[in-house]
Amino acid sequence: MKYFVLLLFLFSFGLNAQVINFPDQNFKNKLLQADINNQIAGWTKIDTNNNGEIEESEALQVTYLFLFNSSISNIEGIEYFTSLEYLYVHNNSLTSINLSNLTSLTQFRCNNNNLSDLDLTGLTALVGINLMSNNFSSLNTQSLPNLNDVYCTQNQISSLDFSNNPQLTRLYCSNNNLTSLTIKNGINQDFSNVNFNDCWKTGNPNLTTICADESEIASVQSFLEDCGSPQTISVNSNCNLSSEEFTKNQITIYPNPVNDVLNINLENSIISSVTVFNTLGQKVYFSFSTTSQIDVSKLEAGAYFLKVDGLEGEYYGRFVKK
Repeated sequence: MKYFVLLLFLFSFGLNAQVINFPDQNFKNKLLQADINNQIAGWTKIDTNNNGEIEESEALQVTYLFLFNSSISNIEGIEYFTSLEYLYVHNNSLTSINLSNLTSLTQFRCNNNNLSDLDLTGLTALVGINLMSNNFSSLNTQSLPNLNDVYCTQNQISSLDFSNNPQLTRLYCSNNNLTSLTIKNGINQDFSNVNFNDCWKTGNPNLTTICADESEIASVQSFLEDCGSPQTISVNSNCNLSSEEFTKNQITIYPNPVNDVLNINLENSIISSVTVFNTLGQKVYFSFSTTSQIDVSKLEAGAYFLKVDGLEGEYYGRFVKK
């Protein structure tokens, strides 16, 4: 009877101390090195029972992992660290990562790897990601409502869509293969803010279209002009409008610069309303009107963005008030 009880105890202990399998020995070794004298797990020890293994119960206690420059090529086993809030695996040899189990994660850094596959599905707490210098051709952020900072320079990404990321305030995306960028998310951003000091044109010579919130268009255009790159980028609030269609929807406005009265030449359509924004995206003039002239004499001197709604669609232009 005592022997049976002992076996039952050992069996129960085994259930409560399941060892995690780590295919990458470098990854496992790094975790085993964590203690109160280093930053690997935030100055804490992971292998608390000193058995040379990492159990699921031990992984659950970890909220911070700092694993840079560790020659890690596979972080399989990370899915058991479900309490993680900070994960830094930059400067390794990773090619694929699935983080969908880490629903408490707020900050993730994996720059300078060989990554082309990354699953961030369902990480609703995630605030910042650094994916710089990898091999990504796409980036899906649609299930990340709290995403604030995105660093994805030096990849091969062809399009970015942040329409489901209303908290986005910092974006670095130069040196990709971007052709389109969507930042229309229902929240006005001030693109003169220093947080947007990465020029999206740089290294993206094929970027032709940016879809932004209507109130952001003027400041986005001003931001792009400050980049100094020669290519023309269409900025509009209709995300279904192609670059060619946007170009066709340009209007003739004169005189430009203007002192008092601005004339609008809208071919093949009838004006229904006119909106003027300043370079901060603030609406400074609006009128339901079919007139081809508007009085801008009360506007302060500076550059402005003009949006004209016609029966055939939206039309765009820029002018300078003297």
